[in-house]
Amino acid sequence: MWDEVRRADFWVPPLGDLAAVMREGLAETYEEVAVTVGPCPDLTAMGCAFAGLGGDPFLIEIGGEPLVHNPAYRDRGSLDLSTILAECGRPNGKVIGAGFPSLVATGGKCGELMPCLEMTGRNLSKVARVGADKECLVEDYPSHLHGGLGNLYVCDGQPGEVIHVKVRRRVGDEASFSQGIRKAVTNLVEGQNRHEIALGGVFNVLTGQVRAHVSPDFECIPFAYYDSETETVTRPDFLQFYEGMGPDLFCMSVLWTGDPTGGALNLRPSFEHTHFFSTKDRAEAGHYHFDVSPETISYEGYFHPAGHVARVADIYRELEERAG
Repeated sequence: MWDEVRRADFWVPPLGDLAAVMREGLAETYEEVAVTVGPCPDLTAMGCAFAGLGGDPFLIEIGGEPLVHNPAYRDRGSLDLSTILAECGRPNGKVIGAGFPSLVATGGKCGELMPCLEMTGRNLSKVARVGADKECLVEDYPSHLHGGLGNLYVCDGQPGEVIHVKVRRRVGDEASFSQGIRKAVTNLVEGQNRHEIALGGVFNVLTGQVRAHVSPDFECIPFAYYDSETETVTRPDFLQFYEGMGPDLFCMSVLWTGDPTGGALNLRPSFEHTHFFSTKDRAEAGHYHFDVSPETISYEGYFHPAGHVARVADIYRELEERAG
């Protein structure tokens, strides 16, 4: 199913144009906003496994909800990143993003995967799981196996120009920093059919706290939450939510304005995916939603556009072909 890699190009506008719309959009949400273009600092100081975001960056989208939640397909939801990156022509790629762990690698345990690694070097990836008392557990994830759902930013880890974003104190309604950036960038593509933009990057939660979730083990979910006919989650409260994680969080974000094929790639409908882990070795990690402390929240991050997306293990396409 996954051996066919389909690709589509994103538009890559000048960094200055991206910075300008991000600055304007974020100014509606935060009291203090600074967005500039400049050399990428050494991101390892923030918690990243590699130094830079440059070097022909692109996105990979893996799988979809059925490969995680539908028992009929779950056993197919373990993919080797080494093989995927080789198929994409980037066997030595540097990877950040948000995904689901391989149940093969975790012994059947669910959770949230924080991929942060050099394919032929350091692996700082983490997995967050739900403990027996519903506490958040955070463990190292040394495997290159990836579960059936994920969004990744891949590059060569090279230095170069990036967009530096720093904001403080939220005064607007958009509580998600990453969604705020995505919505701001959409202003560049309005009215342009299939002219879409993608970004990847990292940011720290410097002060304040955020809401997050972690997927519990399937056998711990006491009710039906997934409709196998429509292949949709019907009860999102199956997730374990955590209020007030942070500060000192390292976040990895992938976002895009839309599907450049007009929907044929079945990209994640939220157009954004962000996971994080603590830089202070606290048991805090998972899927980032938004801040819960508008008066004290502050973020600092670095972003770079991606030139294309590689679609892998598109279970939705398979289901469409089977139905039609």
